[in-house]
Amino acid sequence: MASSTKEALAASLKQMMKMKPIEKITVKDLVELCGVNRQTFYYHFDDVYDLLEWVFEQDANRVLPKEVVYSHWREDVVIFFEYLYENSTFALNVYNSNSRLYMLRYLKDRLQSCIYSFAIIVSEGRNIDRQDFDFVVEFYANGVIGLIAQWMDVGMQLPKGFTKERFLRLLDNSVENMLERFQLD
Repeated sequence: MASSTKEALAASLKQMMKMKPIEKITVKDLVELCGVNRQTFYYHFDDVYDLLEWVFEQDANRVLPKEVVYSHWREDVVIFFEYLYENSTFALNVYNSNSRLYMLRYLKDRLQSCIYSFAIIVSEGRNIDRQDFDFVVEFYANGVIGLIAQWMDVGMQLPKGFTKERFLRLLDNSVENMLERFQLD
């Protein structure tokens, strides 16, 4: 029952976010729409932002990869952008709220995990210091998160000249090349 209550509250939040920004949504709004009492809400969540973070994490866990498969890394990377775009109202509400840092940290951790799994594959057989390896993974995770943040700052309008193909071309063989530069003799 707890899971279905949490899902019902999540659905109510998403529905409310289509009508008003997260800062204007109250616990009262959610429990009235959901048909539960305030005590039930507070049994599961501390406040509306706690629910927001839970909803974002649940959605992201269903959709976003946890690791990148070498044979289709392009698709795995693009999933992050597609998820955010397809859920733009929700994503922008999270991004433009007090939960912005939470969202960016969460996405960065997921991206870093994906890049790490990819870098493990492409560094196989290379002698690379662990600190250098971690630095390269961190560099790429921060780069992609920076692009996502810039994209969200302008309401998810792509900057002039930015295309999926151009982005993927930029990444193509770049992790491999960067790791090669850190290879020890």
